[in-house]
Order: sequence, then structure tokens, then C-alpha cells
Amino acid sequence: MDLSTHSVTTYILALGVPFVPIAAFFAWEYSLGKTKEPSVQRGCKRLGFAANEELTLPGNQSGVSRTQSEGSKGTADRWRIKALVIYPIKSCFPVMLEYGQVIPTGLRYDRQFSFAEMVPVSKTDREKPNFSKDYEGKYHWKFITQREYPLLTKVKTELWVPDENSPTYSSKEPNVANGGCLVVSFPDPVNNNVNVSFQVPFDPSESRIKRMKYPEETMQIWVDFPQALNMTSEIPAIALSKLKEFLSSQKLKTLGNLALFRVDSGRENKQLREVYRCAPKKEDIGYQPVVGFADAYPLHMLNMSSIDDLATHLRSGAGHLDPRRFRANLYIEGPEAFAEDKWKLIRIGDSRYHVSSRTARCLLPNVDPETGIKDQNEPRRAMDQYRKVDEGCPKVPCLGMQVTPMQAASQIKVGDEIELLETGEHFYLSWPTGK
Repeated sequence: MDLSTHSVTTYILALGVPFVPIAAFFAWEYSLGKTKEPSVQRGCKRLGFAANEELTLPGNQSGVSRTQSEGSKGTADRWRIKALVIYPIKSCFPVMLEYGQVIPTGLRYDRQFSFAEMVPVSKTDREKPNFSKDYEGKYHWKFITQREYPLLTKVKTELWVPDENSPTYSSKEPNVANGGCLVVSFPDPVNNNVNVSFQVPFDPSESRIKRMKYPEETMQIWVDFPQALNMTSEIPAIALSKLKEFLSSQKLKTLGNLALFRVDSGRENKQLREVYRCAPKKEDIGYQPVVGFADAYPLHMLNMSSIDDLATHLRSGAGHLDPRRFRANLYIEGPEAFAEDKWKLIRIGDSRYHVSSRTARCLLPNVDPETGIKDQNEPRRAMDQYRKVDEGCPKVPCLGMQVTPMQAASQIKVGDEIELLETGEHFYLSWPTGK
């Protein structure tokens, strides 16, 4: 067999067979060649597609192509959802949906996992309001993003969810019993033509949690220190080692200990982080806004016209900017550039959404989502020129809006029309920092 044109796949599956080792419910595989067919998971269907630069679904169902000049002016006659995007693993490659469910934490399946590294506990950490005063350890887990490890954008996921219409569907199927699965792949650090992949249950059952002995540990995410499930035992040691080597290969920073955490859906009151800054109150909407591993708010919205306008300010003069750099959930088209800056309340489809805050931008958009190469200047330089528009963060540019659902459950789909219900001023509030 010519290995240059065929794929070689090795699966180690724990299905209750006595001779299979404890590395259960995962697949470690090497794929050789330019293209690999998606995996097929028993009892499940694949949800979504890897997001392309145009943010169009297969068959261009999400809309017609737009020129930069047309996009920056907007199309006032129709405002709509151009693309719905989730990030099953925080800071990894995006998955595009045709439709989705909105739950209190945002789009279902969004940012349910996060990689983390072990770091020393700093004096600043101990002074943060949410840091446990009882914690005496010298090290703790902290989430990682493309800010430190740009090659996270090359880590891709396939999301598989239980499907009663599947011919292999059964409540006894491991995939079904564990809420589906996530297939994670990334380039081999030695040979980038080879993909290394592994598989983890998406929402592990209580019996799975006990059998695999996931520890519940504290994982820092910004100023919060929630409890989360450490699911690293699901990852084969060799795959984990290769992932650490791959993420460190740009030599910007070297990973030591690496772990995969999941929002602990069985103990949500411990895990979910309540949102108060600029967000609606429980007495107004019937529940307290919360997030899992999202940065600060349940949803992030971005206007395509605003991206097009920013592209005209790039030093390169290219006149184009990949919208995936900004890692939004809701990409909208129709409004003129930056019209969203003063939105306060909108309706999408049949549901209302509170536009809570502008998005203060860090350097993450400087990372090319396709290559993982971090530009030293753009688009941050361009944003610094004219997007320091919020008096609450006068030294930081803003682009995009943070959004909170006004109801605990709703449906949303590509093509849904957007109605502006209320406008007003925004004033960005920073996280509390303690002393």
C-alpha cells in the first residue's frame, strides 16, 4: 500500500472488552494525505461544518457573496443572521451551524470545553474576589487561548450528537449514553501532512465520570475560578504529548502540563459563572445570565459591514479581513458599519436579546485563523486608529457587541431577520480585580 495516498487509522476503543486498556471511548488516529473523510459515529449525526472564510454553508445557503464596498454600506431593507458559529473547545477552530438552540449560556454546544495549563498561583490571583481563600496550593489550572498559543486555531473539532433516526441508534450505545462525542484533530508536530486525533464523550454520564475518575478541579478563567471536570484521562498519552509539542512549536511559549476541562453540567451551580456587568437582572428576565467557558457574556455578535469598514483601514491595503478572526457567535448582515454600537434591544426571529456591552478587543484577532500565524500589527493597529469609542475603556478599541438572551430557551437559524427595538448609550465595565 502506498501510504502517501491512503490513510492509516488506528482505533483503540473501550467497549467493555476486557483486553482493552483504560484509554476508553477515544480514537487516536494518524491520517495521511491531503483530505480525510469525516469519522462516522454510531447512533449520532454530525452537527455543523468547519467554518470557511466566507461564512457560507455548503451550497451557499447562508447568503450571497458580498463585495467590501457593498458590505460596509449595509442593506437597510433587510437585516439578518448571516452565520451561526460555535467553538466546542474554547479558542479552537470554529464550527458553523445552520440552526441552533439558545440556552442561558448562549448557543448550545458552544465553549463547553477548554484546554488549560498548570501555572503558579500569583499574589494577584489570591487577591481576586472569586479566588478561594481556602486554597493553599502553589499551582493551579488556568485556561489557555490563542493569545498565548496561536496554533490552537489549527485544532479542529467534529461535533457528533445523538440521532434517533440513525440506524445504529440505541440508548446503550456509548455515544448516545454520553451525549454524543467530540472528535479532535490537529497536525502532527513532526509531519504536518499527518493528523493526530482523539475522541472524547461530549456530555459524559455519571457512570462514565465515575468509571474514568474525572477529578473536579478549579480552573481559572479570567477573574473566575469555577469547578470543572478534568477529562484529560480520555486523551491517549501520546496524543496529549504531541498536542503539547504542536502548540509549543512556534516557541512563543512552552506548555508544561496540559489538561482538557469540561463545563460540569451535572453540577452547574458550581460551574456556571453569573453575569452582572451591564447585563439584565434576574428580576427583569426571570433568570440570572450565566456563562460556561465563554469570556464574559453568553453571545457575541458581529456586523459584517463593520468588518468590511475595518478592512479599509489595514496598512496592507488588502481591503479584506477574515471575519473568523473575531470569534463571534452571531454574524449579521444588513446594518451599516457600526450601527450596532448603540443597539440596546433587538429581536431575532421570535426572540428578544439584550445588547449588553461593546466588545473590548485584545490582540487575539491578530492571529490568522487559517495558519495560526500572529501578525505583530494588524488588525489591532487599524482598530487603535478609530475604534476607541467607549468611555468605559478609552484605551482599548471595540468591535462587536456582547449579547444576553432575554429568555432561557429559544431557537435561532441562519436567515432569521433582525428587528431593532431599542437604542441607547453603552459604558464598558471592567471586571472587579480585588485589591
